[in-house]
Amino acid sequence: MGIFDYRYLGADKIRGFDNYKYSCIDNSPIAVYISHPFWNWFVNFYPEWLAPNVITLAGASLVMGCYFFVAWLDPDMNANNFGQPDSTTLPNWVWLVASICTFMAHLLDGTDGKQARRTGASGPTGELFDHGLDSWSTVPFTLTIFSIFGRGLFSISPVHLLGILITVQLVFIVTHWEKYNTGILFLSWGYDASQYGLSIFYLFTYFVGHKYYQFEVANGLTFAQAFEISFYVAVVVSFAMSLYNMYYAYYVDGTGKQSNLYEVCLPMISPTILFAVSVYWAQASPNHLIDTNPRLFLWTMGVVFSNIACRLIISQMSVTRAETINKLLILYVAVAGLAVSGVLGTSELLALQILALILTVAHVHYGICIVRQLCSHFKISAFSLEYLARRKRQEISIPDADGQDELLIPPSP
Repeated sequence: MGIFDYRYLGADKIRGFDNYKYSCIDNSPIAVYISHPFWNWFVNFYPEWLAPNVITLAGASLVMGCYFFVAWLDPDMNANNFGQPDSTTLPNWVWLVASICTFMAHLLDGTDGKQARRTGASGPTGELFDHGLDSWSTVPFTLTIFSIFGRGLFSISPVHLLGILITVQLVFIVTHWEKYNTGILFLSWGYDASQYGLSIFYLFTYFVGHKYYQFEVANGLTFAQAFEISFYVAVVVSFAMSLYNMYYAYYVDGTGKQSNLYEVCLPMISPTILFAVSVYWAQASPNHLIDTNPRLFLWTMGVVFSNIACRLIISQMSVTRAETINKLLILYVAVAGLAVSGVLGTSELLALQILALILTVAHVHYGICIVRQLCSHFKISAFSLEYLARRKRQEISIPDADGQDELLIPPSP
């Protein structure tokens, strides 16, 4: 057995994927009147041999690539601090790059599914691959945008940045928690708006520079703080809409999927523990890791979140019971406990670095193995559509009773 041949999915989940049917509602005005018409037009420029998962991976690579590029230029998120000389701040063209990457990533993310339907390659593997990568994108999206403000005056603290990241992750996970209970994926109205908004915001920053935002919106309230508040408002609205949809499914339509309140809330146990432990670790760290190494701290937490989200997505797609406690979360909590108790001492940073490496490798291994297992089961290829051509050739010609090929479909003239 090869290193990526491990089978994480049991027979019950495989059976669930066999019976899976896509059910999604995306009815925001931006999606209906702008995004989908644009994507329906744009998808026609893709060659028909282009696999949808290649488009998905390209979009995710733009998000991650932009994040690592900015992190390389500004590892501690200090480059744009108030009072920094212009020679040490991030050049404005960085935000032009970020704007292009964000817009193109959103475009690719919106057209991969349309390419799948256009080519006849639609299936649960592609949807899982798409949403799984989206769950990991919460970290780069959040940290890249707040790199504009730097740290200190006219910015927000790393602990507050953790709070913002949690709100972004909550909006994502609640959407799939909702589908776990209703069977329908209600896409957030804020997703398209946020992606277009970020693209425009980056582009605007390219023209005006990061110092433009160093002001107070109101007495004692800076622009960065006001921007932070908008994230909290968004998560409250998202929660309200999701809770209403779940209430409607259980008490009006009678179509709710779970049998009791514990099963309804089960998928949120691991995320809640992750968020609570992360906030506590950030505030109680003896070596103030989130202040000295904000990107590493938030990346590590984001890897665990993505793994939790991927496993929930698998459960809701296969209509199987969600896990109670995520295995990567157990390791994360254990290291956090050793850190805040003082056992690790000055080795806390080294422990975080090792933890980040182990969790990242484990999560990547999980993702690759899941995709390979599903591809093997459905007899498809993740990044090629050649299997569709082979199927068509097999359908065109089958052996007749005399052992000769019988044409079922006339050849093209």
